[in-house]
Amino acid sequence: MGELLRIEDLRIHYPIRGGFFNRVVDKVYAVDGVSFSINEGETYGLVGESGSGKTTIGSTIVGLEKATSGKVIYKGEDVTTPAARRKLNYNRDVQMIFQDSMSSLNPRKTIYDIISEPIKNFEKLDKNAEEKRVAELLDIVGLPQRTMYQYPFQFSGGQRQRIGIARAISTNPKLIVADEPVSALDLSVQAQVLNFMKQIQKNLGISFLFISHDLGVVRHMTNNIAIMHLGRFVELGTRDDVFKDPQHIYTKRLLAAIPQTDVAHREENKANRLRIEEEYQNNRSFYYGADGRPYPFLKDVSDTHKVAMNADEFALAEAQTEVKKEESK
Repeated sequence: MGELLRIEDLRIHYPIRGGFFNRVVDKVYAVDGVSFSINEGETYGLVGESGSGKTTIGSTIVGLEKATSGKVIYKGEDVTTPAARRKLNYNRDVQMIFQDSMSSLNPRKTIYDIISEPIKNFEKLDKNAEEKRVAELLDIVGLPQRTMYQYPFQFSGGQRQRIGIARAISTNPKLIVADEPVSALDLSVQAQVLNFMKQIQKNLGISFLFISHDLGVVRHMTNNIAIMHLGRFVELGTRDDVFKDPQHIYTKRLLAAIPQTDVAHREENKANRLRIEEEYQNNRSFYYGADGRPYPFLKDVSDTHKVAMNADEFALAEAQTEVKKEESK
């Protein structure tokens, strides 16, 4: 599998204005220097709590947000600017599935209009070919063709999410950014949609950036995972790296918070959760800098596993940087 998309040192900062002259007095560091890559046909998991910056990354990849700095590289080409995206048909090849299936579907439009909109934008088919394509897409997502002239309110949450998937795959994309695609659904419906997404990937060879706060879902769906906190990555690795050998305290907290169905080990799991929380509270300054955020550099644990530096490692790295500056003078 070759590399499909690469993010290099991406930063998205929002200015905070104040005072009589409405000057910029500070910044919100929504995303602050993250890098990762997604291979063809894989699902990459992006995990973090609300406000961590994961949705901002997804929105920037599809062009809904503008990067402050950094690069988005698609098939080896820099597509950070709108002009570059148009040149490579990037907006056709990269689509998005949204969290709220109801608000992402125009209630005044029929399902036919919703699914055919991207087709009209990128393929310019005649009416008969367009209807045939919409019917094929409804078949793929398991909805009857007769529903194409119904409206979103006539469908359940799971069905509306399938409509969103049909719209996303209508342009034969290479990558789909799935932003919390099942968090608003009941558990039984979640399983149906997730398994359906895996089947779509198998059949069509699509790559996914799967954004979620739910590590249980991410474990089921992904090949590689990045854990994000306060705009920075704290840990990256394969699924086994993150779940079997977590290194950062934030990752450990997330894993400890996953609901357990194993009654025999309930007390053991509770004790482990309390131990990790105590370690977090007592040693926060070891994992987080004076600004309250994770240290900005990652170190290699293995060829596939990286973790944010701790206080000692960060101090050593800064000292080495200063030495190099002095030597270069």
